[in-house]
Amino acid sequence: MKVWIAGIALVGALASGVAQADGNSLLTQCQASVRFMNNDNDSTNDFGQGKCFGIVEAVIATTVIRNEQMPKESKVCFPSGGITNGQGIRIVVKYLQENPSLLHLSDTLLAMIAIGQAYPCE
Repeated sequence: MKVWIAGIALVGALASGVAQADGNSLLTQCQASVRFMNNDNDSTNDFGQGKCFGIVEAVIATTVIRNEQMPKESKVCFPSGGITNGQGIRIVVKYLQENPSLLHLSDTLLAMIAIGQAYPCE
């Protein structure tokens, strides 16, 4: 129960963070992170890159922690060994680019949906 409460608190803290913390800003921040990972040396958005890495890391960690308490249809089944932040960021970018009508939603919520849809349990 304590793990579940901690997970909810973490997601709530991330979701309430900054005004305009929506999919539009997350897409920009994560695209800058991908450029950084590709050694394109985009240092024009260091804060945004860090925020993207932080949101994705938090979503992955929270998902791992809360997964056992979730109903079967809501569980996420990562590959053995898990995924890296880089994989998570690329998944989020792809999801946001393919779902522009959802960009008004919370950045953390969108990262959770993107990662969950990328690794559904069968």
